[in-house]
Amino acid sequence: MSPVVQAIMVFLASYFCVLLLGVQSKLMRDDHWFICFFISWMIMFAQTAVTWSIANNHLGMTLYLFVSGWGGSLGIVSSHFVYQWYDNKLHKEKTNG
Repeated sequence: MSPVVQAIMVFLASYFCVLLLGVQSKLMRDDHWFICFFISWMIMFAQTAVTWSIANNHLGMTLYLFVSGWGGSLGIVSSHFVYQWYDNKLHKEKTNG
């Protein structure tokens, strides 16, 4: 696998793992536990991708950590905006319906 493709996979795996963990944390805080059941499955797939990318790392540890760090950092910031969108959509449906 080319280093560019591997770096993209590392970034996306870290991004989605942290994004989903952040969203799930906010959902559990607000007692929206039903959707957390499904998000837990997505977290498991993202963590499997992270584990796979570690096991098949040919980037070198410094580059791997750099790319993974950016993915995780952007993932947690994105989780705030994803949850904000979800929460606004949920409140609109409650007030309109």
